[in-house]
Amino acid sequence: MSRIIYYIIIAVCGMAVGSFLSILIYRLPGKISIKAFSFCPDCNTKIRFFDNIPVISFIILKGRCRNCRRRISAFYPIAEILTSALYVISFYFYGLSFNLLLSLLLISGLIAVSFIDIKYELIPNAVVIPLTAAGLLINILMMPQRWWIILSFASGAFIFMFLINLIYPAGMGMGDVKLGLMAGSFLVEKIIPGLFIGFLAGSIYGLIMLLIKKKKLKQTIPFGPFISFGCIVALFFGDKIINWYLKFI
Repeated sequence: MSRIIYYIIIAVCGMAVGSFLSILIYRLPGKISIKAFSFCPDCNTKIRFFDNIPVISFIILKGRCRNCRRRISAFYPIAEILTSALYVISFYFYGLSFNLLLSLLLISGLIAVSFIDIKYELIPNAVVIPLTAAGLLINILMMPQRWWIILSFASGAFIFMFLINLIYPAGMGMGDVKLGLMAGSFLVEKIIPGLFIGFLAGSIYGLIMLLIKKKKLKQTIPFGPFISFGCIVALFFGDKIINWYLKFI
């Protein structure tokens, strides 16, 4: 099969997963069953299958519900496109391998967590705990001789984030701490540049918001998206970043 076909399949799968993630993003915080049929949150009308095609339906409907004409949240197509794009990038880096599976699981979790944190300022256990277990299990099965290293980096990320939570609880919630554990279970040693980049991005954003007076000093910002951004960068470039840094030691 041509590699182009693989890319197309991965991209389509990414959009389908992104569509499912957008359901989780809306339903998990509201404790709505994910088994229920898709419906408009404004008029509660059941969404028909031809109006539920990732991205395409949003474009055809011009971003509005067919029944009540209320605007559909842009979170849905953004999540679908972002998931699809990152799935394709993952395939480019890892091909068909267990590392690809790890990458896709981590990306899916980070996207769900980021959007939920942006919308509701919380990071649900229903996402981070199962994925932490999955990351640890797959990594240990792939590298059984390194089980203690995998556990060390995952627990180290948790402890590091927990200490920051104790020092500055207003800026770092326990959801972020558990997110560090989840990311560490997937990234292992690459969690170090992942957290560094995440903290750097979050600090720059916070400083800009203070300078333009959009935020006050004691106001919190959702930190999950910045940790997620750093971890995705580390997922693809973490080894190169670590090797580059080691040259200066």
